[in-house]
Amino acid sequence: MINKKLQELYEKKWDTLLSNASGTNAACPLLIKVNPAYQEANIKVMIVGQETDGWIGLLEENKENIATLQDAYYKYLYENKKKNRRPFWNRKNFRYYKEELTKKFSPNNKIAFIWNNISKIGNKGSGKPTEKIKILENKCFNVFEEELKILEPDIIIFTTGNRQIPIEHDDIKKVGKEHVTEIKFKNYPNIIAVRTYHPNAKIKGGKKPFKKEIVKLINERYNESLELDI
Repeated sequence: MINKKLQELYEKKWDTLLSNASGTNAACPLLIKVNPAYQEANIKVMIVGQETDGWIGLLEENKENIATLQDAYYKYLYENKKKNRRPFWNRKNFRYYKEELTKKFSPNNKIAFIWNNISKIGNKGSGKPTEKIKILENKCFNVFEEELKILEPDIIIFTTGNRQIPIEHDDIKKVGKEHVTEIKFKNYPNIIAVRTYHPNAKIKGGKKPFKKEIVKLINERYNESLELDI
């Protein structure tokens, strides 16, 4: 059901996106497809990065369709082992949170993890999306919040630094070390969300330990939510 809803969301935007992609040098968009474990989980975690690097070719060439792009996402997330060499995916980030949060919440819960990006459309090459690509996404493929409604994550970890989060929210407080902020969505108050810097970020004075504090905060907030439900 989740994948069907995601497909329908992307289909609504697809023709308009393609008709406006010419001359933007935009890569294909990141289209999500989840596995059965995510659909069955009672704790769903979304870990968000910044943007893709040359994802599945040039969009305006129109060589890919929604189904093939969703399948590419699925294979990369669930089957591609080589990605684990990259800082976003190894124990500097994704793998760490996956392992540590699983320890915290198992065996009494089914927990599953998903990947998303602040920028759904990246450059043909690497780096921050150009202004043309940002305008294209904002005008034709502004889907992040709609994905959120479909995927219904309980926890979101934004490893995005100071990139703009495309959902209305408030910064609640710093968590332990600087560059770690708890945030609250105005329209989704039950989501536990934290923003921190990307694992590739260059931080003045060097990076300080923060991942343990994030896991601790998420665990505390989740337990607080259980107490409120009693």
